[in-house]
Amino acid sequence: MSKYETLVFDLDDTLIDNNLSIKYAFTVILDKLGIKFTDKLFSNWKEFDKWYWNEWESGNMIIPSDITTIEDKVSYLRTNRFIKFFKSLNLDLKTAIEINDVYTNMLGANVVEIDGASKLLSGLSSKYEIVIGTNGPKNAAIEKVKKANLTDYVSFVVSSEEVGYSKPMPEFFDCLVKKCENSNRDKMLLIGDSLTTDVLGGMNNGIDTCWFNSSNIPLSLMYKPTLVIYNLEQLELLL
Repeated sequence: MSKYETLVFDLDDTLIDNNLSIKYAFTVILDKLGIKFTDKLFSNWKEFDKWYWNEWESGNMIIPSDITTIEDKVSYLRTNRFIKFFKSLNLDLKTAIEINDVYTNMLGANVVEIDGASKLLSGLSSKYEIVIGTNGPKNAAIEKVKKANLTDYVSFVVSSEEVGYSKPMPEFFDCLVKKCENSNRDKMLLIGDSLTTDVLGGMNNGIDTCWFNSSNIPLSLMYKPTLVIYNLEQLELLL
């Protein structure tokens, strides 16, 4: 019998193919800006976006002192990245906000599930409380869950946008745990593809982790996931 009562799933690149979602959203904003899409530009955007959020998650990003509410903080972080990435365009704040709104909305427009995601959650939902913890935008996350036909299996979604803190920060997990029917972290398992946000987040916050290593990359000694899977089908067998 499994020791776990609650399964916390990351969303992007764990249940949803995030590359296809962001590629579509990026194509739409490039069109609005009058810029031709290229694979190189898209690759640069992905690298920049990853670096940008790693800076925030590592505590290296300074937010202006006059920004105090969670909503304003999230708006600043999401908008500022477009100003930085498209710095040669000298985007004004109004345009950057519009671009961010379009991008965020389009993230949920082209959704493809990771192979086996809906089948897995369908099989697990009668035995476990299933929740989603994501660093992505809340509305986009809900739309992705809906379009991937996962809604019936998920109790709720917690996003960094609503919390004001991202995985692996403790504030994110404190908020998530408070919302769960089961508040015992010893009976939770966090499943995700990211070592720096999911595995490290679980390690630092008293939650067992399952690393979804779909690319079969070497595991650094600094990370110690409780379980490792290479496809989603393996999770149900291990539980």
